[in-house]
Amino acid sequence: MIITKLKLVRKYWLLYIFISIFAGISVVFGIYPMISSIYYSFFKGSTILTSRDFIGLSNYLSLIHDEYFWKSFRITVIFTTISVPVNIVAALLLSALLNYRGIKFGRVFFKLAIFIPYITPDVVGAVVWKQVFNTNGAMNSLLTIIRLSPINWLTSPGSAIGVLAFVELWKHVGLYTIIFLTNYQLIDKTLYEAATIDGASTFQAYRFITIPSLRPALTLNGTYAIIQFLKTFTVARIITFGGPNYSTNFLSYYAYSKYERMNFGSATAIATFLFFFILLVTFAGKSLATRRER
Repeated sequence: MIITKLKLVRKYWLLYIFISIFAGISVVFGIYPMISSIYYSFFKGSTILTSRDFIGLSNYLSLIHDEYFWKSFRITVIFTTISVPVNIVAALLLSALLNYRGIKFGRVFFKLAIFIPYITPDVVGAVVWKQVFNTNGAMNSLLTIIRLSPINWLTSPGSAIGVLAFVELWKHVGLYTIIFLTNYQLIDKTLYEAATIDGASTFQAYRFITIPSLRPALTLNGTYAIIQFLKTFTVARIITFGGPNYSTNFLSYYAYSKYERMNFGSATAIATFLFFFILLVTFAGKSLATRRER
């Protein structure tokens, strides 16, 4: 067994070198900071320039009595619960349209138009959309042109979180759409031919052939979307700064605000809580999806 493994290493030595390089990068810039964050959450004062006092679980226990922490947690969960289905359904619709045989021209253009927002830097996109939805921005100018009253998009709690949900939809739906489109290519076309012969309608074919065939993509997109929306940060930091009235104060932004106030122990405790909560939700969703497939 060992000799066989050594032969494989000699045969694919270049591949193992590249794997080792990326594994090292992941450890240095991913795993090590994560472990350090968890470690610092048990201390008060967690920078090189300040002394660290071990306080055990005090940072975590203080969160139990922190009303803003629970409000941020509730907002984060509600935002994720609403945004994930909306993004997945929108991606399903877009992928179905792009996969439609009637589209003869411009398919590549539409794919690029949908996917480009995903590769656009988060800060750039957030800054542009903030200008669009400002009080004197393009959106209110458009409403004025069509003789409608301007809306306080970013200063009203309800509309502010709606704007963030829209911006996140614009940002991420392209990736989900491309993944669905890729899975469309793996569907056996003879299944549709057989369904047509049996008299199945378009909706029935979509429901009983397309959706089950897209189940791996649904699981992948759903898992990624849950992780992405639970850790929403950039749009809250750039567009609303957690307001108005803490209505967009997501957990990630609340941890950042603690860090800005030099409360490093509490900030890392919130980040650690969010990390393990994401793990819990992700594994629970994965387990549920596996059980349904069985």
